[in-house]
Amino acid sequence: MRPPLTRLIVGGLFAVLAACASPAPPPASPGATPDIPTAAPASPAPPTPAEAPTTATLPPPSPTPAPRIFTLALPAAPTTLDPARAEDGAALLITRHLYEGLTAFEPGATRVRPALAESWQVTPGGLRWTFELRPGVTFSDGTPLTAEAARQNFERWRTRTPPGPYTFWRLMFGGFAGQADETGAPLSTVAAVTATSPSTLVITLTRPDAALPNTLAMPAFAIVNPTAWADPGFGAPGAPSAGTGPFLLQAWHPEGLLTLARNPAYWGEPAKPEKLLFKTIPDDVQRLTALQIGEVDGLPDLDPAHYDLPAQWPGLRVEFDPPLEVLYLGFNQARAPWGDLDCRRAVALALDPARYARDLFPGDAEAADAMQPAGTWGYAAPPEARARDVEQARALWQACVTAQPAPQTINLYVPPLSRPYLPDPAGLGAAVQADLAEAGIRVTIQSPDWTTQWLPDVQAGRADLFLLGWAGLNGDPDAFLCPLFCGENAAFNSDAQGRPIPPDETLAGLLRRARAVTDPAEREALYAQAHARIFESVPALPLVARRSAWAFRADLAGTVPSPIEAVFFGLELRP
Repeated sequence: MRPPLTRLIVGGLFAVLAACASPAPPPASPGATPDIPTAAPASPAPPTPAEAPTTATLPPPSPTPAPRIFTLALPAAPTTLDPARAEDGAALLITRHLYEGLTAFEPGATRVRPALAESWQVTPGGLRWTFELRPGVTFSDGTPLTAEAARQNFERWRTRTPPGPYTFWRLMFGGFAGQADETGAPLSTVAAVTATSPSTLVITLTRPDAALPNTLAMPAFAIVNPTAWADPGFGAPGAPSAGTGPFLLQAWHPEGLLTLARNPAYWGEPAKPEKLLFKTIPDDVQRLTALQIGEVDGLPDLDPAHYDLPAQWPGLRVEFDPPLEVLYLGFNQARAPWGDLDCRRAVALALDPARYARDLFPGDAEAADAMQPAGTWGYAAPPEARARDVEQARALWQACVTAQPAPQTINLYVPPLSRPYLPDPAGLGAAVQADLAEAGIRVTIQSPDWTTQWLPDVQAGRADLFLLGWAGLNGDPDAFLCPLFCGENAAFNSDAQGRPIPPDETLAGLLRRARAVTDPAEREALYAQAHARIFESVPALPLVARRSAWAFRADLAGTVPSPIEAVFFGLELRP
């Protein structure tokens, strides 16, 4: 099952916009607000003849260029600007522009590159990681970045000091300092963090985790000057902010306008915008109207009803982010007959993901052929295409249920409410049910209450088949695959009576090796084998990967579609 916090951009659906007569021309300057100058001041009056120079004629004064200010509309204000505690989309989006981690995602990709750490090494056993910090970096308050400052950030997260949920630390590292499982083994992947020199940080792990560089690129693990987060109000309006990012927090107005200004002391390439404004507009219609009239320059999570916006408003454009999440059909192999490969293959051949993506999604989805989206690092295409074949599916099913009789009722758990990866669960559930019936596979749809029964039933292994989505939070293939197929997910291998079956050890072994190996090329080869094994053994069937959409003014350049984060360091107007 997908954890609830997966995307680094703001969520929200937009209502249908009331009809408008005709598009307004784009404004002369982007994202204007009443208290921000958006046009050059008038040129001074030309000198009188008596004042004119006598030896040469001066050229007319050049107009002062308008400041490069861009405004993005958000449906809700951030709850905090403390990156370690940020969980809502607005907070994750904004803190990404103020703070940086030891590593960063490559633009538009899920691979990582150096950021505050200019290099890192890991010991052969994969337990000791040494990060060399970039020299000459300062926090926005002028304090130099040191390994000791970075160490204190890690101690804050792993010990929950000061107290807080630190949700992403728990999700990505398994637990906090001092916590152990029933065998006494530490829950946390991180055993210790030390600063061995002013520029050297060493992270010691309790078990290998080759995905560590990807995890450290997440906004939650950005490095903040400890003197800033020591303030009890850190993250709230009016509290100090001291990061190393390309922008500074200039103002946070209670009425919903948050202003970032370009950091003049930024260590890297300067941001192109002089200012980024984030304006809270809770009403769906008003938010879209603000874009149409030029009050804002962009907005996230465009409602599918408005994907044709550019046809009505040529001054606007729609841009899709690549998917980070896969909708899949899961099999609980602890319940008969799903331990039989022929039964799972019969289902796979009976279904038609390409048709589902085309007919049941609003133009923002593609058929998925692997348990992580194409384009994310570690993805490998299947060894062959799996085309729908109802006759072969029927033959496999008959052979399967002859050898191992199926129960009278096969339950298919379909979410009772729409999810980001599944906007029409009832429609897809009905399509899957009908396609299976063509092959002689009769299923009964179950859609009980999501919180009180659906999730508990699936997590406890009471479902035969289930539709769910999964995203790799840090973009690493380990996060896409191991939580599902390393044997820890009861939805795939529990009969709800306390009798789990072991995972596919061939697949689980490949994934555990890939988690421990730190050479990227070797890891990629192992994941290619793992994807091939998933295709052959069908522990789950990938169906659809869905994209999210932004709407921007058409003359805005510098946006970078990304599956994992939204950054606006390079915004500018096209000439």
